[in-house]
Amino acid sequence: MSFTTLVFLFLFLPVALILYRYMPKGKNLVLVLLSFLFYAWDNPAYLLLLILSVCWNDLSAKWMNQQEGKKRRNTLIGSIVVDLMILGFFKYTNFLIDILNVFPFHLQHLPIHLPIGLSFFTFSAISYLVDVYKKKTPVQNNWLSLALYIGFFGKVNMGPIVQYADMADQLENHPQTKELFYQGIMLFLKGMFKKVLIADRLAILFGAMASDTTLLGTWLYAISYTLQLYFDFSGYSDMAIGLGRMFGFTFSPNFDHPYIATSAQDFWRRWHISLSRWFRDYLYIPLGGNRAHYIRNIFIVWFATGLWHGANWTFIFWGLYYGCFLLLEKYWLKERLQKLPNWVSHVYALVVIIVGWVFFFSPDILTAFHTVGRMFGLGIGGICSTQTLFYVKTYLVVLVAAILFSMPISQYGWRFVYVLFKQRARLVSVIVYIFFFFVTISFIVSSTYQSFLYFAF
Repeated sequence: MSFTTLVFLFLFLPVALILYRYMPKGKNLVLVLLSFLFYAWDNPAYLLLLILSVCWNDLSAKWMNQQEGKKRRNTLIGSIVVDLMILGFFKYTNFLIDILNVFPFHLQHLPIHLPIGLSFFTFSAISYLVDVYKKKTPVQNNWLSLALYIGFFGKVNMGPIVQYADMADQLENHPQTKELFYQGIMLFLKGMFKKVLIADRLAILFGAMASDTTLLGTWLYAISYTLQLYFDFSGYSDMAIGLGRMFGFTFSPNFDHPYIATSAQDFWRRWHISLSRWFRDYLYIPLGGNRAHYIRNIFIVWFATGLWHGANWTFIFWGLYYGCFLLLEKYWLKERLQKLPNWVSHVYALVVIIVGWVFFFSPDILTAFHTVGRMFGLGIGGICSTQTLFYVKTYLVVLVAAILFSMPISQYGWRFVYVLFKQRARLVSVIVYIFFFFVTISFIVSSTYQSFLYFAF
């Protein structure tokens, strides 16, 4: 089930809110059952995988908690290996078959489909195991609470990857206050507007420009995806965090205007913050961080980051691409960028980001290099085509809106509203949100909805 379907908006969510609000006891049980229903909606068979994950990590943590020293560490490693083997089977088996067929073995692909959210809830489970192992938090003795942490419908499909230590206290006490509920609704609607009104429009533009080989057409192709991915994924994150607040949970923001970054490092402080933090805390620091073997650790982390996103050499290349830029900035570019005007550093970062997304969305590395080559004038079919001009005119409003709202300008806009209307500012904002809600629903009804991009990862 997706957040932007009519079934979720007008049936699942209202029923969930009513049941949660008026159930005198067993609120966590209600949320767990609703989460299982949400996850099983499109493919009930995958619910078994989620439940098995909860049971396995519940038993592993309790067993590990009874041990000390080397046995405790070995139990942690064994438990994580099982989690990663399950993830690897569904996500990387056919990729491994492709690698073996190079020799050749003539193996056939297996009929395996990646369950939605497997990467996300597996990383949540690993966070629980490691936090218990490090004694950052006590072992969870309530199976329902652990199931709620791993499988809460607000984050099970695409995150954010909330670390267990940050959510542990909230599992037992997450009161549904009026202020949190109001914030949650507004954040949920904001995310829905990002997804349906901007990202889905840009998806059409991206598809239309795929065959354009001109210089400007190729840049429009890459930029449309760059903006689409941000509004698609940050929109989902806003909706997920908003849902959490509606039910009394407080999750940290997952995006912080990444396209205003002035370096690759700055970009990754702002993009998919929960994933960056996960790799930092559970892989980079345990490897030694910047204390020992720094360059090795950077390449391991960014290889893993690329591989996590998908079973394709393009994702691995994309991850290592950022690893190289982070090392380049640390050892050579950082001081030079700081001496440059801010706008120059910003342009540098945008070029790095946009080129990076070309490798991310391309079906193979060779195609990606051809696209990047056209962006810099190699093998182009001209400077501009009539098709490019047509789509620029057609999508100009969407492109301008996407560029503006990818910056903090919206925050200043709402501040202006609150200064202008003062006590009536909240009422005005509610009216504006209601208006755009009905506009969004009209787009959903007209079947122009596009699936969330990160469902594939």
